[in-house]
Amino acid sequence: MEKVVKEVRWIRLLLTIIALPIIVIILKTLKDIFVPLIFAMFLSFLFAPAIDYLRKKKLPLSIIIAIMVVSIFLFIALISGIVYASAITFLAEFPAYHQKLIMILESSLLKFDDLIASLDLSFSGFQLLEAKDLFGATGFTMTKVISGTMGTFVDASIKLFLTMFFLIFMVAETGKLEKRLKKVLTEDDKRKTWITLLSIENQIQKYLFNKTLISLGTAGMGMLFMLIFGVDFVIIAGIMLFVLNFIPNIGSIAASGFIIMISTVNYGLGWRTIGVTLAMIFTQTLFANILEPKLMGKKLNLTPIMVLVSLVFWGWVWGIVGMVIAVPLTSAINIIIQQFDENNVVSAIISGS
Repeated sequence: MEKVVKEVRWIRLLLTIIALPIIVIILKTLKDIFVPLIFAMFLSFLFAPAIDYLRKKKLPLSIIIAIMVVSIFLFIALISGIVYASAITFLAEFPAYHQKLIMILESSLLKFDDLIASLDLSFSGFQLLEAKDLFGATGFTMTKVISGTMGTFVDASIKLFLTMFFLIFMVAETGKLEKRLKKVLTEDDKRKTWITLLSIENQIQKYLFNKTLISLGTAGMGMLFMLIFGVDFVIIAGIMLFVLNFIPNIGSIAASGFIIMISTVNYGLGWRTIGVTLAMIFTQTLFANILEPKLMGKKLNLTPIMVLVSLVFWGWVWGIVGMVIAVPLTSAINIIIQQFDENNVVSAIISGS
């Protein structure tokens, strides 16, 4: 009997090893479908309390869906309007910043050249990158920015349409799904299924709520410091701080780097830039290292190394979108694994318990 159990375990392990690469390839290849599907699931979890409340008030499902869709589009329209107004200002002032940035980089490269010459270092065959190559006709240009932005806009519009399509069907099928599960599942299996779904829903709701609070706080304080030190593009930087803060560990650092770069282009490496740098370090320390761990606690049940691994993995599979949803998605997978076997090795590695 024990021999049979061991053989079954080995077969299960081998099948898992074979299946995992296939699943990853499918996820990566069909990311244009899976990304909207995952976002729709997250939105359905996010709207679940409001939908339950409206259902208790005996509102028809069609009206509930209409309210949800209108709310989402109004929010997107508001954010798009703010981003558009900020982008117009940014594009109007970009040529001046473009030239300043080239001058700063050229000056830095010349100083580096002088340093190499003074130290008598030999870099035979090594050609230094020139600033004009990076930001000139063959490098970073406004044409590339505009064409890239248009491509992103079209891609985002398609993904938004698919997300709304999936979301409407998910909300419409919620009640029917419960009835179908009652017919095909035993009482014990039904209980386990609902416990799993509720756990995932609660974790994602708490994560998104707490992360939104932290991101708003980070963006608000960052914008305040920018106003104090007189740094330009406050609204764009604030939006970047808010959005990129959803990418654990590296997102807010990248946004802070943008603010420091703008300050450097404006004022050089003077006291203002030093002040902005210290202010950004203080902001990140306060929200990312002190407040966020207290708010999040151990709700997601992920080890720090697993957060980093999930960030790299989902970033590779689905790009920046994958990095944004890496933590809640990995947490949801961990919950599902635990429902099959609480002592599962994979779950133990993910949660560290």
